[in-house]
Amino acid sequence: MSIRYPKNPRFNKLQMRSPDCRTWQEGCAHDPSLLEWQGNYYAYSTDTFGAPCGYQIRKSSDLLHWEYAGSAFPLEGSAPAYKKGEGKNAYGKLQPAYDWCVTAQSEVGYGVCTRKDGAMSLWAPHCVRGSDGKFWLYFCLTGYFGGSKSCIGLAKSSSPEGGFEFEGLVVQSPAGWRTPNAIDPQFFIGENGRAFLIYGSYGLGLYLIELDPQTGLRKDGREYADFSGGGCSFEEYYGVRLASGSLEGGVIRYHEGVDVLEKGKWVKKNYYYLMCSYGSLSSVYNMRCGRSEKPEGPYVDVNGNQLFCSTDIGTGNKMLGSFRWEEGADFFCPGHNDMYVTEKGVNLISYHCRTNYFIEKGLSRSNNFHYLYLSQYTFNSAGWPVMNANRYAGEELQEVTAEELLNITAGKFETVLFTQGTDTVRSVRITLRSDGSIVGGFTGCWRMYGSRYICVTIGGEEYFGVVMPAWIEGQGVAGLTVSAMGSRSGMALHMNSTAKI
Repeated sequence: MSIRYPKNPRFNKLQMRSPDCRTWQEGCAHDPSLLEWQGNYYAYSTDTFGAPCGYQIRKSSDLLHWEYAGSAFPLEGSAPAYKKGEGKNAYGKLQPAYDWCVTAQSEVGYGVCTRKDGAMSLWAPHCVRGSDGKFWLYFCLTGYFGGSKSCIGLAKSSSPEGGFEFEGLVVQSPAGWRTPNAIDPQFFIGENGRAFLIYGSYGLGLYLIELDPQTGLRKDGREYADFSGGGCSFEEYYGVRLASGSLEGGVIRYHEGVDVLEKGKWVKKNYYYLMCSYGSLSSVYNMRCGRSEKPEGPYVDVNGNQLFCSTDIGTGNKMLGSFRWEEGADFFCPGHNDMYVTEKGVNLISYHCRTNYFIEKGLSRSNNFHYLYLSQYTFNSAGWPVMNANRYAGEELQEVTAEELLNITAGKFETVLFTQGTDTVRSVRITLRSDGSIVGGFTGCWRMYGSRYICVTIGGEEYFGVVMPAWIEGQGVAGLTVSAMGSRSGMALHMNSTAKI
């Protein structure tokens, strides 16, 4: 059976920000999360300068091309109403969230997000279809950038395109970084239908709260007044801590029946996978992963270490960081991702990614354009997620043999190998030989086994991964890609074939 390759997806050309947000397509999409409904896909993202306040919604029929569909909340012209306290019955009814976060310029001296003039800025949304048939949008509002005066709430709508209306607050955090920062919410369902919210950013890290699967609000019904008044403990209100340090954007996806090779036999395992982003958003952002057999953790990497980031680096399997292939735009500071499984069973990671392309071409002084990227993920033979380092183009996972790999690629690959370092990784060329050796920029050995699994050994480290078809955008061709994870280092290895298909 011949390998099926994706056709040319004819991606929209990346562009800089224009005054009209309706022309942005995949551009200016910060912190994207996905939803599928009635044959269409929706991406919800943080507001970007130039778009109406209230969260951007993008829509797609193919997961390849995206168009602006509007705002989740009808907040245009709402500032005077919120300033007067009249936002309880209109404009999304977000007055309780606004009242918690509103901050005077004199309190911080810079960059206020939620101001006394009624203006507000919403961050990192997540939307799901709830058990009541409505669409549940978990939103977060913060007083000012870099502060912990924040809150997470739930809003609902009968349509994925809005308008959403406030249902209630889930968790609140005061200024001063004495508590988790109540931003970056992500809802997920675990085994036995249990519902949870993972949230948090920097400082004290990521936390987990159990939700009522029927309402989407807290299962325990607690409010901030219960905590501030001494009626419940820190842990009872803020939940279980899952990871700590300079990290944010947590997402958890529960996968049942993951194939794992143990002592020569394939077994099925159930895991919760936690992904989040480490380091500075503008310079070293990178995506990390851990797993657990329980939603409450502990979430650990290949070495059994719990997830922790110290400044810019730390524990956790490094799935993707800044890198570049020889041709095409670079991937710079990818992160703040969602893990989404389509109705057809395709595992996708949505994330925002920057590029230095426009700076290098002399067209801009800034790389502060966040693009909506999707990449497929699967699992290696140890049950760890591995991520295709090419944009999703509709490719399908399928059987690939060692003979096919060599016949199709002539063994020639561009290779990106991540380390704990924060510099942009550049690809090197290697050749996989039929005798199982590797020569070129890296040396070592390789072997394939099972339906599409591969083990690449470089520098004494074994990288276990999967061979997948891909659209190799920089070359403008379909080909094969290898995505693997170091068994000791927890660092990703990515390989793109360079032979023309």
